[in-house]
Amino acid sequence: MVVVAPLQAPLLRRLWRYQAERFPLQRHGPLILVFSGAAVGYGARLSGRAPHPAALAAAFLAVLLQFLLMRLADEFKDADDDRRWRPERAVPRGLVSLRELAGLGLLAALLQLAVVAAAAPVALPLLAALWGYFLLMGAEFFRRRWLRARPALYGLSHLLIVPLMALLALRLQLDGPLPLPALLPFLLCCYAGAMLIELSRKSLWPAAERPGVETYSAVWGFRAAVALWLVALLLAAATALVAAAAIQQAAALALVLGPLLLVGLLRVTPWLMGRPPLPRSAAGPSSGTAAGPLEGFTALWILATYVGLGWWPWIGPALGGA
Repeated sequence: MVVVAPLQAPLLRRLWRYQAERFPLQRHGPLILVFSGAAVGYGARLSGRAPHPAALAAAFLAVLLQFLLMRLADEFKDADDDRRWRPERAVPRGLVSLRELAGLGLLAALLQLAVVAAAAPVALPLLAALWGYFLLMGAEFFRRRWLRARPALYGLSHLLIVPLMALLALRLQLDGPLPLPALLPFLLCCYAGAMLIELSRKSLWPAAERPGVETYSAVWGFRAAVALWLVALLLAAATALVAAAAIQQAAALALVLGPLLLVGLLRVTPWLMGRPPLPRSAAGPSSGTAAGPLEGFTALWILATYVGLGWWPWIGPALGGA
């Protein structure tokens, strides 16, 4: 029996497998749809106009492609570490090459440009700003060693791209000048939500840590990482309610987020007191499996927040609501 080397298999088949391992659409797609749809719906609510389905489609594609570009950039930034510490990943084991991923990135950027230009040419300057910040992130702001030595600042600086993506999605819905003061609470909520996701993604059980893989729980300890996640949760709750107040939805959102916040507090309190339960899985971040103890709750929180903030203009009419 002849065994075909990975790079000899058809490119599309290998890229599809790469997607399944490193950018699983079944996991990321729904959250990106909720995020982009919330931005479009929030803009519609602020402007008093119905949301445009075309704006939703364009926002979803533009944001999805941007997240793909960020994943591809990570493959280049982490290439040396992956070869040393994570040889089972797609690039070091030879499933795809960096050159092939560069071609995929170029194609994704061109498609993103075409989507935005076709949907709302007025949004092209924002796309240029998003790309500019993305390139700075890829270069690690030309301070790689300095930032890598400060993981908190590293993470906070990179998360700024999330409100920039939200602003691009908002621009695809809003035709006139952007009301930035009115949009600020929503953009802050997007940033706080990104912090929450980042901390949950990189806060692992001690048994799940791997040499050479920098996580917040490895750098600061599990209890400290959970404490910071809790601070981010409180910040996410506060910014979400302020953003909801701008569209007269604060009371309704509080009814949803209040019980969730209580559940989150009850969940992490034993861990903060030094009594974490035994993990069900010791799978690390390189496995592609959501092994972090905070990821499931975080995904639920993000879903509830964005549905409450931006999806009522979509689902309200279907349910007979205002």
